[in-house]
Amino acid sequence: MNGFERRKEEKKEATRRAALELFEAYGPRKVSVNDIARKAGVSPVTIYNHFGSKQELVRAVIRQMLETSLAEFREIIAGNQPYIERFRQIFLFKQERLRILNSEMLQAVLSEDPEIRQFVNDLLERQLYDMMLSFFDEGKREGYIEPDLSNEAILLYIEMFQAFAYTRPDLYARFKTEPQLLNDTWHLFLYGLMGERKIQGLEE
Repeated sequence: MNGFERRKEEKKEATRRAALELFEAYGPRKVSVNDIARKAGVSPVTIYNHFGSKQELVRAVIRQMLETSLAEFREIIAGNQPYIERFRQIFLFKQERLRILNSEMLQAVLSEDPEIRQFVNDLLERQLYDMMLSFFDEGKREGYIEPDLSNEAILLYIEMFQAFAYTRPDLYARFKTEPQLLNDTWHLFLYGLMGERKIQGLEE
């Protein structure tokens, strides 16, 4: 990449970052190209040259945001840490990403843009879904997940936690500042109200 191409990419990235901050703060409708240009330190003409239109910029911002999230999720799954620690990271990671997916910015775009809606559906329902199934199968092979449980039931169980998280966007912030709350919630997720020891005692 030569100097011109590098500067071009730097301006595009600065524009995407500025646009994301403004979109999250005010929503795409209330943000103009001029607003983005001022925050990014570029001219409106530069934005149009790089993205063609404000709508294409909105799409580029959302695609990058979700692709980055998917890459981070893939990195957790493929990591070298013990299975149960990776599962814990996924549990926390998904709370943060639910906040993003439930943001007014993304919901507004999804309701108005079929192209982005299709992109999100493909990302979540195919790529993310396939990664989760592979992760569950790994857990069953290693003895962390009951092998007789169907992947459908496991996904439903996780989605029940997610459904509550949708109504509580403050949860991720609390998990970050209240580690005991996170540990307790994680323990409930794994063992329920009775706890691992009580369950083992009943099985004996």
